[in-house]
Amino acid sequence: MLATKLSSALVAPSKVANTLDWRKAFGAVMGIDVTRDRIGLAIVEHPEHICESVPLKSIPLHDTADMKKAGISKSALSELEAVIRQHHVCASVVNWPVHNGRMGEDCGKVLHVIDAVINRSNSIISRKRPFTLWGSSANGSFASFPTDSWGRSVEFARAPAYTPGMSFSSKSVSRQEPSYDPSLVAASVLDEWVEKHWQIDSKLGIATAPKLTSKNLFFDPSSVDEYNSETASLQAALL
Repeated sequence: MLATKLSSALVAPSKVANTLDWRKAFGAVMGIDVTRDRIGLAIVEHPEHICESVPLKSIPLHDTADMKKAGISKSALSELEAVIRQHHVCASVVNWPVHNGRMGEDCGKVLHVIDAVINRSNSIISRKRPFTLWGSSANGSFASFPTDSWGRSVEFARAPAYTPGMSFSSKSVSRQEPSYDPSLVAASVLDEWVEKHWQIDSKLGIATAPKLTSKNLFFDPSSVDEYNSETASLQAALL
């Protein structure tokens, strides 16, 4: 199976850390949070220089001249390219918005936008400037729920508690644009990613040594395949 640009640019979180380690003197990683109508952005340098990420101004996904065409507008692409040049971005960490371990429309939106970015620009995300998906541990995981003899999570069989005016649409929770700043989410994702990959000296506020982790995937590649239909390509990208 031939790899597409999306799967070719996808790497494990540890590989993004290695990339920043090689570029620590002159490089940064960009955090991305995709919502319905905006892209939140944040920047972090190598933790030997600075430990906390810096949120940037979020970017509208669409404008009136290019409304909801091809996933992202030309003006948004231009702003992303400017951020890449200004901050010498070498890779990106993209928020993977699972909810209580469940993927839904929000995750599909993320892949749709990233795919559009890759196909319409060669200077934002590519094999030479890869990205990884990072699901915050605060969003939960199915690993905490028991499974049956077939390996299925019992959480899928749980019916939510009824409330007056309750909507039964699976899309209802993600139809409205959130009121929070997506750039703050992007910054939080970057901070958690840094904490998991470097040993931070809490007294000095700097990284003293890389932290080696045996398990650093905060997303399931097989789950991405459900949206991308590229099982072999995505698995190869994470080797």
